[in-house]
Amino acid sequence: MTYELSNFKEHVITEQILQHSTDLISLHARSGAIVYASPSIFVLLGYDEKELIGKSVADFLHPDDRARLSTHRTEYYFHKYVSARIRRKEGDYIWVETIMQPLKYFTDGGDDLILCISRDITARKIAEDELNEIVERYRRLVEYSHDTIGIITKKGTITYINETGKKLFGATSTSEIIGKTIYEFTPAYDHEKIKKFIVNNGLYKDVSDFIETSLIRLDNEVRLIDMKFTMLSHRKKRKQLIIRDITDRKLTEEKLQQTEKLSVVGHLAAGIAHEIRNPLTAIKGFTQLLKEEYNTSYADVMIAELDRIDKIVGDLLILAKPEIQEFQTSNLNELIQDLYDLLKTQAIMNNIELTIDFSHENILIECEQDKLKQVFINIIKNSLEAIEKNGEISIACEKIVEKNEVRVTIRDNGIGIPPERLPKLGEPFYSTKEKGTGLGLMICKKIIKDHNGTLHISSKLNEGTVVTITLPIRQKN
Repeated sequence: MTYELSNFKEHVITEQILQHSTDLISLHARSGAIVYASPSIFVLLGYDEKELIGKSVADFLHPDDRARLSTHRTEYYFHKYVSARIRRKEGDYIWVETIMQPLKYFTDGGDDLILCISRDITARKIAEDELNEIVERYRRLVEYSHDTIGIITKKGTITYINETGKKLFGATSTSEIIGKTIYEFTPAYDHEKIKKFIVNNGLYKDVSDFIETSLIRLDNEVRLIDMKFTMLSHRKKRKQLIIRDITDRKLTEEKLQQTEKLSVVGHLAAGIAHEIRNPLTAIKGFTQLLKEEYNTSYADVMIAELDRIDKIVGDLLILAKPEIQEFQTSNLNELIQDLYDLLKTQAIMNNIELTIDFSHENILIECEQDKLKQVFINIIKNSLEAIEKNGEISIACEKIVEKNEVRVTIRDNGIGIPPERLPKLGEPFYSTKEKGTGLGLMICKKIIKDHNGTLHISSKLNEGTVVTITLPIRQKN
């Protein structure tokens, strides 16, 4: 059966719509006065529709929303969704979303009316606020994390990096990093390994959680890092990038290993040095008797090698001795001058110019004088041996009053040390010399450390070496 619209009265349809609509339908005058409100207002706000006729809607708005909405004329909000809090009869507020449009009132002299359709969006607003709070909490967690956190595509392109990452990468702005690939900041020999992690996300058993690699900063400084990738979005195939700077940790581990080596060498020295010296004395004595009896050059070679063994044993005994307990005030100028007079002849014989320079007339420091002499002699002799011909060695002593310390710089223009060997200098039994044991420099470092000082070596191949020793003027009790 077909029904024509003309068979029904329009006001009956309208009344049914208004009666059963869950949305609030209302008419307002331009002044804001409520002219009509649908029955759903009772469910929404707890008012009977007749209670609100003639009252201004502004009286029911939350003060903050009333102030916000009053910044524009009413016409500005036509055909737009407007959110605001409105007070219910019981005194609490709910969020409503309203769309407004003007209507012509066709009676003579009538004003234009405004049709409003409003719905309760309180639950949605609460959910949005909670979601925004979670997002903000996560954003702050990411931004202020001690780890570098970023987002990376399957091709390795960085699309986001936090503030910690900006510092780690040595950038002025994150824009210097975003858009580049992770491969631009890592060594080429690790690219395949990194690619395997990005593509496979650690699905294979031979892939661990973190990759240990190097990060090449924008200023070309190299840092040691742990890197990890976790799946962020399966649909967009993006991954979260986590980077931890482990440079300091690695340096600490190396220092601990070095300390362990020193401890082992010290224990070995204490255990065997005396045992070696007893038979060594007998062997050396009989070798001298053989030399006197047969006058052979082989005896000279044997005595020279026995002397070398005796020196190594002496070095081992130094390592085994307990740390320095007491210091005495000494004149560093006189100490260096004595060494200059001692080594000047050897320098002249090798056609090497040896010079000394003092920033002050008398530089007094608390130290164990004989130990410091041993350090300076060892380093200057190394310089003498590193110069092939027509060399120069300068010794500069500088008193830095504001830091309460002195700095001794020994500089030569010898053959230099390859950069890959510099980090290993001072390790036991590692030496750049053909017959060196590595104990000499290790002992020097130990003595300077016992004096609460530092010893730093810098060198360039075929240009020379600079040894900088820094010592406190006064020792801590």
